[in-house]
Amino acid sequence: MCGFVVVASLNSEQTDQGQLEHATAVLGHRGPDDSGYFSGDGVGIGFCRLSIFDLSSAGHQPMISPDGRYVLCFNGAIYNFEELRQDLVAKGHRFRSRGDTEVLLAAWVEWGANCLPRLNGMWAFVIFDRQTRRLFGARDRFGVKPLYWSRTDRSLVFASEIKAIRDAGLAPMSIDRVALADFLLEGRLDVDGRTFYEGPRQVPAGTQFEADLSGRLRWHRYWSIDEAAQSVDVPADPAEAFAHLFEDSIRLRMRSDVPVGVLLSGGLDSTSIVCSMARQLPGPAREHSLGALAYMDPQFDERAYIDATLGQTQAQLLPLDIAPGDVWDSVAAVIWHQDEPVHSVNAVLGYHLMRLARSHGIKVVLNGQGADETLAGYPDFFSVYRLELLRAGRLRTLHRSIRAANGTATDAWARVATASLYRALRWMPGYAALAPRRRRARIARASWVAPALKARWRPHEHADV
Repeated sequence: MCGFVVVASLNSEQTDQGQLEHATAVLGHRGPDDSGYFSGDGVGIGFCRLSIFDLSSAGHQPMISPDGRYVLCFNGAIYNFEELRQDLVAKGHRFRSRGDTEVLLAAWVEWGANCLPRLNGMWAFVIFDRQTRRLFGARDRFGVKPLYWSRTDRSLVFASEIKAIRDAGLAPMSIDRVALADFLLEGRLDVDGRTFYEGPRQVPAGTQFEADLSGRLRWHRYWSIDEAAQSVDVPADPAEAFAHLFEDSIRLRMRSDVPVGVLLSGGLDSTSIVCSMARQLPGPAREHSLGALAYMDPQFDERAYIDATLGQTQAQLLPLDIAPGDVWDSVAAVIWHQDEPVHSVNAVLGYHLMRLARSHGIKVVLNGQGADETLAGYPDFFSVYRLELLRAGRLRTLHRSIRAANGTATDAWARVATASLYRALRWMPGYAALAPRRRRARIARASWVAPALKARWRPHEHADV
């Protein structure tokens, strides 16, 4: 990952270089390999780089277009940059680097905002047009790469992390107690653009923006999963199509000029990834170039699955053995890196796994986080599927599904009946009024949360009872 901060002055002042350098230094852990600055025309940009493609100085950022008009700062990876470069060369562009940053800059010069649908990857970037004195930026479709913004009377700021804005004094901050109440009372986290600070907000996923030096911002949602789903034709063989897309996505993500590893557990997601990586690596190179990082804990023993996967792939195991006390002692460091609360202790274990990867020279790690859901790897998903079968009247298919399930058929039928009952309750007269009342009663019983903070809580539509 890399990190950047962009400060646009709204009163024609020059950027405070000391503040810019301080903010960039705060992001130094994101990019320890190189750093750079741009200042001019009322805009300051600081960048720190983690070198993945083309490790030479040709990938230095901020990157300026050959004609000097555009200045780019970019955090992420454009996986199809080689294909895009071929298209751009055919249109007359020339490249001096072998990386994706220069390809992204040329794509913007060639297509403008229309370059976004062509990108396969994860990104957060800002481009400054020195001629029009306007900023353009975008965040990837699912918001994998972070990007925050804040506006004051003096400046408009964009940064990869909140702490860069906070610690450099680029914007005043205080705790957003509404967001805090939502989290403590209902566990709500990352459900909208709010942060735990008043002022900084997330640039929404799948969103582009334009800004001028008067502070005006225009937002446009260039992609959403609902709109994308409407334009997709269902393939004749969905499983085969998924397998092809999966293999191709792994192929693209293995493009790297540095070692690539994988987080491995006994789950469907990481096992599928490491097996795909092994299939695409030359046989003799696997055990020397494929590092599998795994958290080994007897309480969650998946060693049998891990050993079977290692035997199949010849990957080299890099085990994480960590005492519970060490996990607890690192929570403060994890929260500092994250800027905000996290969903579970998995984030802490992930922190230690990434440190382990770094200690072995691995800069790129493929992670199946979330893919268990895509592959229906959790038992709860079967209950949802069976409820839909019941609603559709497909009783024979429902019966076959329950017969094939682990556990007793009685338990499976009971879960379907319970889910159906809760679904029916939502249509009962008075339920819409009952649900908020029950939520308020539950929150009133939360004696460990201060009354002043409870007063900041606001009910949300569609929240569970």
